Formats: sequence, structure tokens, C-alpha cells
Amino acid sequence: MARAFRLSLGAAAAVSAYMLFEAQWLRVGRRRLPLPGLPPSLSGLKILHASDLHAGAPGFNDSAIRKFAAAAAALEPHLILFTGDMVDKQHDLRPYLELLERLRAPGGKFAVLGNHDHGLWKTVIQDLLGRLAGRGTRVQVAVPAAEAAMTAATTGRLLARAGVRLLENECVSIDFGDARIQLCGIDELQYGLADLDRVRAELDREAPLRILLSHSPEAGLLVEAGDFQLVLAGHTHGGQICLPHPSRGKIPLSYSGSSFGDGLHRLPATTMHVSRGVGTTLVPLRLLSRPEVTLLELVPATAGGDTPPTGGGAEI
Repeated sequence: MARAFRLSLGAAAAVSAYMLFEAQWLRVGRRRLPLPGLPPSLSGLKILHASDLHAGAPGFNDSAIRKFAAAAAALEPHLILFTGDMVDKQHDLRPYLELLERLRAPGGKFAVLGNHDHGLWKTVIQDLLGRLAGRGTRVQVAVPAAEAAMTAATTGRLLARAGVRLLENECVSIDFGDARIQLCGIDELQYGLADLDRVRAELDREAPLRILLSHSPEAGLLVEAGDFQLVLAGHTHGGQICLPHPSRGKIPLSYSGSSFGDGLHRLPATTMHVSRGVGTTLVPLRLLSRPEVTLLELVPATAGGDTPPTGGGAEI
């Protein structure tokens, strides 16, 4: 009995040590992404998609974030786009501004807010309790408009010091050679802070490429034909801690309130890429869901099919 206990304890320690390691084992993915209707003038546009830094979280997120910064410098993207949860549980972003400022992208750096940026992390625990009680839907928490606006204004000012533009239910236009890109971003969707109608009202339907940033992947289901060719999202962490499954590949243990896994999704009205994110939350562990950043190289759809993400997984 004592020997079995020691073996079990040793196995648990080994698995925990690996999960700590995996949480810092940043995967740098590269995907050639054909988009229908993309003009030749935008072929080769390189977008670095990063999400869920969770800066300030206990554990080793600092290490993963610094590896992300090193990867970004080596990849030389045209755009760097963040899809929410820049910080963990409303932690102070200021210690990370110098690192964010050093990131370089000629087209600019842009971000949207996520639930943690608004201090909505407690709902994760509430969701778990709700599931145990037999309630399968995400807990909805009303956020006072004034409080949400204050968070956005404060975070926006801090990000601006690092050269990152926060998109708060709005759109901006970017020139890429002779072509124009319209980049739009919405606030946290699952907690009622997104205003997609306002964004739609700003859409430039003549822009050959329109991209939507959203923390929640569910935004992809709200996109209508002709709105956006590409949606970028995060939030799910790819499950963060998953168990292997013989037919499904893996089963996520966490519940993000989203029906989407990580990776590429071809939806009826758009194409969406969901990032596993860089950091962790609640526990500094990952299993079968390595942290990642992905370089998306856009090409016209006639240039060939999707390529699976490739890239190194060695520590940076």
C-alpha cells in the first residue's frame, strides 16, 4: 500500500512538473491562409495573432510573454493583433509596457479587451459551480457602462504608451501598399459589452479586406455575409488542460462558454482563427494545449488550400 502511494505521488508530481513546463513551451505557428476575394495586392500580408497574455497572473506567464516578444521580433509581421485578456484579473499592465513597445510591425499593433481586462474572472468559478448544479450556460454578469468605459479608457491610455491601439467597438483603416485594410474590434461579447451594430455602421464595404477582432469566438457566428473576411479571437486557451481521447483527440477540462476549439474555422459567412493564447489563468498549468502565437500569411483563395500550422515548439 505504501509503495503504491509513493508511486502515485511520484506520478502526480511528474505530471504536474510537465504541465508547468508545457505552460511555458511556446509554440510559434505559421499558417498560409487563403481568403476568398483577397486581391493580389494583399497577398503575402503577414499577421501575428496573439491572445490571452494574462500579464500579472501567478506562475510563469512572464516567461511565456517574453518568449512571445522574442518570437514576434524574429517573424517580422506586418500587423500584430491581440484578441483580449492582456492582463489577468485587472492586474497592472505598466510593468509590461516596455516589452510591448519593443514589438515592431509597420502596419501597427492593435488590441481588444477581454473578460479579465474588465475584472470578470470570477465568473469562471461561477460557471463551474453552475455546471455542477446542472446549469450548462455561461453566467451573465451585468457590467455598469461607466465602469466598462473607465476600464477601456485607462487600458487604452496605457496601451497607447506602448504603441498599441485599443479598438473599442470601432474600426480603423490601414494602408498596405496600394490596398486598404479595415480593422475593427469589439469589446467583450459574452458579457454584453460588444456593439457589433455600431461596428457594422462604420464598415467600409469597398475595403478589399475587413478583419474583426473579438475576444470571444462566438462573434464568428454573428458575422453576416459581406461583413468580414477574417475574424480573430481567443479566450478558450485551447482548453488549457485537456485529457487525451481516442476518437476526439482531446477533451478540454475547462469551460470557456464557447463552442469553438482553437485553430481555423471556416464558417458560413467568414473565416475565423482562434488562438490558444500565450498565458494561463487560475492555475499556471497546461496539458495537451501548448501556448501559442501564430503568423498568418494571407493569400488569395485560388493560391491553394489551407496549410496546417507549422513551426517550432522549442523554448525561445
